[in-house]
Amino acid sequence: MKKQAITLGRIGILLPIAGFIPILGSVAGLASFILLLMSYHQFSKVFENPPIFKKTLIGYLVPIIATIIGTIVILIGAGSALVTLSSDGFDPENMQQLITVLFESGVTIFGLLLLLVGTIIGAYYMFQGLKALAASSGVKTFRTAGLLYFIGAIGLLLFGLGAFVMFVAWIIHVVAYFSIQAEEPIVEQAV
Repeated sequence: MKKQAITLGRIGILLPIAGFIPILGSVAGLASFILLLMSYHQFSKVFENPPIFKKTLIGYLVPIIATIIGTIVILIGAGSALVTLSSDGFDPENMQQLITVLFESGVTIFGLLLLLVGTIIGAYYMFQGLKALAASSGVKTFRTAGLLYFIGAIGLLLFGLGAFVMFVAWIIHVVAYFSIQAEEPIVEQAV
């Protein structure tokens, strides 16, 4: 069962690389999401540590829900801005006017904040789940990856600098999955 969890995790963590292929990108992302959740679920059973799965599940679902709600709010703000501009006689070449109207009501800013806060909360729960996995498996790089995901999510406030930190976290997450051993080494005792 542990070997299956490791295999699912290794495949799932590497699938985002296929995201660069135009048609396969979204399918690979969804498959990665499902395989990693299956891996965390298996690990939570193997190590008898339910927070591994529960925390990572929350860590995945919160950003998805925040993205859906945030996108709807942003679209409402954009629609409102377009209605305002069309009634005032909008000049398509005047981008400053468009940006001013788009952010003037605060709806768009609220939508962006929802996206950011959802990402930070999700990364925190992901950190907690990976920390539990690190404690149970003995592979401390899971904890490091989780911490970097969380720091990177906060770092998104700094002009997207956190995206680089999150990329490094993903690399460390890959290393963690390839560092975990399927079977515990057998230690011979002297007689």
